[in-house]
Amino acid sequence: MLPRRGLMGAALAAVLLAGAAPCATAAQPMLIGGGAADGLQTLAARQICALVNEHARETYGCIARPAPGSLFNIRAIEIALMEFGFAQSDRARDAVEGTGAWEGAPVAGLRSVFAMSAVSAEVVTGAEVAEDLVYDTVKIVVENLEALRGAHPAFADLTPAAMLEGLAAPLHPGAARYYLEQGWLEP
Repeated sequence: MLPRRGLMGAALAAVLLAGAAPCATAAQPMLIGGGAADGLQTLAARQICALVNEHARETYGCIARPAPGSLFNIRAIEIALMEFGFAQSDRARDAVEGTGAWEGAPVAGLRSVFAMSAVSAEVVTGAEVAEDLVYDTVKIVVENLEALRGAHPAFADLTPAAMLEGLAAPLHPGAARYYLEQGWLEP
């Protein structure tokens, strides 16, 4: 019998990787977990993937998947089954601090990428995710923010400054590098 963590990992892999073959030929597949199938987080994840696939198809193959929510996405990132996921900021903070569902077992490697205030969440990743992957993703999203704003009225007011507000986890080095280059972070 598999231990609980192994069983959860197998279940996560089955849910997340179902139907992932279309991007299997990309140099580096990447998976983004959203929220409910018809929710704003999944819509945002799909739009982010559309931008990445449009602007970096030769380098990355992005797949967006609906997911049961923040806990699921953070656990999937923690065990390296997905590169990015949407998480409510309070859940991300609990994971970093080792409180709530992570009581006594903080997720030390959880990193923030950017906030999506319109969906009351942030995009998070793991510390081990390649710096260039995170940098390129942030750059593509920010430089094509109009496409994300046009995907749903809830994203209409999204700005780069707002994407840096209220982040719960330490900033991933790839995201920090882009923000520093733009002058939006102090060195």
